[in-house]
Amino acid sequence: MRSRIWLLVAVLPLMVLAGCGGGSAAPPPPVVSISILSSQASVPAGGTASFAASVTGTSNHSVTWKVNGTTGGDANVGMIDALGRYTAPMLVPSPAQLTITAVSQADSKKSASATLTVTLAVAPSSAWLPVNDPTCTQAFAAIGQGAAGLDWVLKVNGAPADPSYGAIDASGVYTPPAAAPFPPRLNVTAASQADATQTGSATAYLGASGPLVDQWLQLTPVQLGTSGGNASDNSGNFCCSGTLGALVTRSGTNFILSNNHVLARSDLGKIGETITQPGLVDSQCGSGVDNIIAKLSQFAKLKGHPNNIATADAALAQVISGQVDPAGAILGLGAISCGIPQPAPPANTTIVPAIGMPVAKSGRTSGITCGTIAVVNVAVQVQYTNTCGSNAGFVVNYDNQVEIDSTTFSAPGDSGSLIVDSQTAQPTALLYAGDSTSTIGNPIQDVLAALADPTPPHALPTFVGGGTYAVATCSGPRSGAVAVNAVRLTDQEIARARTAKENHATTLMADPAVVGVGVGESDTPGEAAIVLFVDKEKTPGSLPLLLDGVKTKIKLVNRFRAFAAACPAGRSREAGVPLR
Repeated sequence: MRSRIWLLVAVLPLMVLAGCGGGSAAPPPPVVSISILSSQASVPAGGTASFAASVTGTSNHSVTWKVNGTTGGDANVGMIDALGRYTAPMLVPSPAQLTITAVSQADSKKSASATLTVTLAVAPSSAWLPVNDPTCTQAFAAIGQGAAGLDWVLKVNGAPADPSYGAIDASGVYTPPAAAPFPPRLNVTAASQADATQTGSATAYLGASGPLVDQWLQLTPVQLGTSGGNASDNSGNFCCSGTLGALVTRSGTNFILSNNHVLARSDLGKIGETITQPGLVDSQCGSGVDNIIAKLSQFAKLKGHPNNIATADAALAQVISGQVDPAGAILGLGAISCGIPQPAPPANTTIVPAIGMPVAKSGRTSGITCGTIAVVNVAVQVQYTNTCGSNAGFVVNYDNQVEIDSTTFSAPGDSGSLIVDSQTAQPTALLYAGDSTSTIGNPIQDVLAALADPTPPHALPTFVGGGTYAVATCSGPRSGAVAVNAVRLTDQEIARARTAKENHATTLMADPAVVGVGVGESDTPGEAAIVLFVDKEKTPGSLPLLLDGVKTKIKLVNRFRAFAAACPAGRSREAGVPLR
């Protein structure tokens, strides 16, 4: 009897502990919750929108994305990838309002949804037209419209425009007025006749000012010299773009030619990545409408070369069938019509760059411009960013480069532009870097050699184009091209200076203030000079006046940088955000 009493006494404390929640009971599982982050309520047909999901209560933050209940979406309602990037269909679905859903992979019973409306888009997204010329019209087209008709109207600040803003017909052809109204900007709006709530609009600028055509969304097949770049060229709060330079062909396949840092994200690109027109900085960092026109196929590496001397900043993207003008037309390179330089292909033969050569280029930021090659055979240091918009970066050395001395020839975003001899339209260099007073280009022969077919017989790309001709914009007193010197340097004089430059370039560039050394003209007619590019923010050591009997000439510059354009994500260049 006594033993039973002791047993009962021993068990009672355990029962009390259990009743008080003592250490044996597991805590309740955390509650998984999910929400969707997006500030975008609508997207134009063919455009993109980005969604993000916030998952709490679990270490597994992965989600499954759905459109109208279908995982990944479909061709009718649009597609969404694993990262939440939604791509709208080319036709506005019915109904146009969609439900985007994120389902937690940790707990499939937990989800969150957002609505998104697909709208019409109008292309081109902008137009720049002269006034007082009824023959200068612009045809607009709606993207996303099905079989139903369209009503076209002109608006200013959302209100119907009066006749002083011109007229638009039922097919979308706009005719500008006889005089520029104020403000000289209007909206061209298309509305579906089947559903008046379905609208899209573009902007028209009247007179002699307005944004450049090189930055606008084009109807396919697109012409080159236009805004473009890698669809993945964004990082943190920035997105980046450059210029799609020219059309080349190799072994029967057509490619877009541009820079490595434009198409291949400064060596970070993967073969097959998407190339768009316009680039991210001109499509609201990818949330606006763009054309998917090519896939990255080859690039010359910037890093990993002996002595860190790269051959060229160059890359190729294989054209998607039907997406690029097969004639290889470049914006602004042709004749002037209605006061606007028209597109034209370059010559299909190349020319070696030379001191004093008048040149032209068509680029995303500054459009069609003219200049003169001032310095050749340049050894130069160029700064790159590690990723789009980053303050950290790396330096690449080049040799045998081309320098154009001008404050107006190029600007950030013009990287990838083809530089041609303006008297013959023959390609001579590929623009990739500069500062506010200089443009730096790779000689075109080095570019093509760097992009040889990796498989035998290692064919080089050739330009899609035609015969030689003079670039109309660069003819006459308003061309912007400046002759360097009326007395042409002899081959012997250039060779003398080149030898002296090669003998001393390494020693000169050991000075941290010297960022480039090349061969140009001296202030004495007929004499060559060794041009020293000196960082204006640094004090150089003692620089010689003569090198092997050749005069030196100093040009103060900012450090040369790869000329891509960067824009903060979620903002557009029209909002006044400076390009970097």
